[in-house]
Amino acid sequence: MTKAKSTLVTGASSGIGAAIAARLARDGHQVTGTCRNPEKEAVTGIRMLVLDVTPDASVAACVGEYLKEAAGGIDVLINNAGYLKSGAIEDVTIEQARAQLETNYFGVLRMVRAVLPVMRAQKCGLIAATSSLAGMIPLPF
Repeated sequence: MTKAKSTLVTGASSGIGAAIAARLARDGHQVTGTCRNPEKEAVTGIRMLVLDVTPDASVAACVGEYLKEAAGGIDVLINNAGYLKSGAIEDVTIEQARAQLETNYFGVLRMVRAVLPVMRAQKCGLIAATSSLAGMIPLPF
């Protein structure tokens, strides 16, 4: 096995994020997951931090706490937090569409901007982002 990686996984409370976090932990990596309500959405065996990717302050606080515990370094960021709001255009409000963009696009941007200076200083790091299959296969609406 290669050296254990210090990994932060957003949206790790369920679904693909929980599966990624669990697999990486099983493989011996130091995994920290994030979600909005870790006390309600704890994942067995994974340390969870509070994170809502939409406010800048939440991202800064989460990454700051993570870096403090990880001795100031991060090897891997997996951007997984996101959701789908679909429907006919007249059924999806501007607020709902804006909230989806804040999470799925700007949330990724916020997380990358938060860890990139550390990765640049380390001269290494990996950033990955999950996506929806809906991006490749057309769905109604």
